[in-house]
Amino acid sequence: MLNIFNKHKLGLTEDNFNSSLPEYLQDKSKRFFTPFHIAHTATDWLTEDGKKTILDIGAGIGKFCIAGATCSDSFFCGIEYRPSLAKIANELIIKFNIANAIVLQGDITEIDFKNFDAFYLYNPFFENLIPSLRLNNEVKLATSLYAYYFKHTEKHLAETKSGTRLVTYHGNNFEVPRSFSKVKESKDGTLKLWIKK
Repeated sequence: MLNIFNKHKLGLTEDNFNSSLPEYLQDKSKRFFTPFHIAHTATDWLTEDGKKTILDIGAGIGKFCIAGATCSDSFFCGIEYRPSLAKIANELIIKFNIANAIVLQGDITEIDFKNFDAFYLYNPFFENLIPSLRLNNEVKLATSLYAYYFKHTEKHLAETKSGTRLVTYHGNNFEVPRSFSKVKESKDGTLKLWIKK
């Protein structure tokens, strides 16, 4: 607990986190990356039964992983397709002295879901449906990729063990398999906790 307290004491807040970003990402942070208060609630839900390895699908700049790692001793791993964002994420993890988080650069299809017991999704594939809202031009976007990635995610979540936890933030939840039951949600309905039956 002392380590977690020290991280908060270092002043890791929404404002100074965002000010650590490259300028072009600072004004996009609200739209594309999880707010700290949401990340803390999601982390509480994901880890309340002792889950220890959490995968953030579409981790971006690692904001969820970093925020979660400051209020939990669980390990947070992000997967991010854009090389520039994965690089920034790991630079921030080092900057803020976070020992229990990492962001891998790659495609969700390269990840073995069996290595994780909890998952977080902030509408990770949505950009493929509306390319005009893209974060940057670094990767190819296409409607077909949206379907491909969400079907892949749904298939592999369905193969996880009973008791696996999943938190979704925004989105249509198409990638949530029917074998998961919604057990909790925020008052505004944007944050949901699902548990595998």
